[in-house]
Amino acid sequence: MDLAKKNKLIIICGLPGSGKTTLARKLSRKMHIACLHKDSIKESLYDIFKMKTLEDSKSIGKKSVDLLFDLTEEQLERGLDLIIEAPFNFPEDYKIFEEWQTKYKLNLYSIICSIPSRTREERIDNRPRHKAHHDNERGNFLMNIQCNYKNIPGKQIKITTNKTVETLVKTVITQLK
Repeated sequence: MDLAKKNKLIIICGLPGSGKTTLARKLSRKMHIACLHKDSIKESLYDIFKMKTLEDSKSIGKKSVDLLFDLTEEQLERGLDLIIEAPFNFPEDYKIFEEWQTKYKLNLYSIICSIPSRTREERIDNRPRHKAHHDNERGNFLMNIQCNYKNIPGKQIKITTNKTVETLVKTVITQLK
């Protein structure tokens, strides 16, 4: 292990339907870096606890992020590179990222995914989703979410996800260097 090497934390964020999960999975595979997804945690908890309702879904949303943060910090303590993926649209998330950047002396990258709203709407309407999200009960909720990533810490890499995922991965890897 190169002791002088700074570890990487790659944060992939964006609105629902912006392509974050698809990008995160392909980038993780290409870079051989583990990736933690907030939705995977939420879906597992929903199934494990045999949840059924929209209220159940809402109740584990924040807990899923909390668990994602706990698992992330555990990996950072071990000195591992990591990708994490979720909307990350709350300023309190950014404070945690800044603390990690200092505490673990990280190279921190924030990959901000965006897509034109019409394409995003089509993706949301046509993607397979786990029952834990109750998208059919939320109406236009997913389309009405707003995110401002102006203050997200780390090197910001803004990408529009209207290209092939292979092209996006190459673009991101080039910008990570």
